[in-house]
Amino acid sequence: MITRLFFGPRRAGMTTEECLAHWSGTHAAIGARLPGVRAYVQNHGVLADGRFVLPYPGFDIMPELDWDDLASMDAAIDSPVHEQDSIDDEANFIDVRRTGYAVTLRHVLSDGRAPEGAVKLITLFRRAANAPTRALSDALTGVYAAMVARSRPLRHEILITFPDREARPPFAAQAVELLWFAGPEDALAWTRSDAASAAAWQLAGVAFGTERLVARPHKIV
Repeated sequence: MITRLFFGPRRAGMTTEECLAHWSGTHAAIGARLPGVRAYVQNHGVLADGRFVLPYPGFDIMPELDWDDLASMDAAIDSPVHEQDSIDDEANFIDVRRTGYAVTLRHVLSDGRAPEGAVKLITLFRRAANAPTRALSDALTGVYAAMVARSRPLRHEILITFPDREARPPFAAQAVELLWFAGPEDALAWTRSDAASAAAWQLAGVAFGTERLVARPHKIV
């Protein structure tokens, strides 16, 4: 099973609430029709006074879509449902000139069940320019994961990208962390905790440039 992530900023002149409303309505129905899609989850950022509770990460929408393999994903992305219906609708709510994506393999590091109402703290990681190719993935699933585990999160997942394929746009990030908490307050408290600081230190020289979003998952498929 592979997971394709997409990152898109809201269209100019549109509020985040308006963007998310269109995404969860008209666009969700299109995504649900993608051939072979095994799961489709929309991550809706938690808002306070119309803004995300953490600094703006550079995108307003971030779906997770699962397929059995790369061939199934490619067939869906090349299908009329995506190439015509989805792309035509994107211009109604996101700035299509400033999007990004990543194709990943999901690593479940702590497989606890998140209760109703739980949120995700989503963190995008980019590998440092001078770090070996596997340094980031090895750290995130090794020493970093061990440090995070000490705080007993509800659930912990790391999505690691496949190698970029020739003639494809480069990925927006090399890894994405999904750390589950009971509510937004717990997620925000984690970002300011000693445990988070100790875990982040393990990535020094390995990861540079991270963005974060506290989000509520909305399962479409």
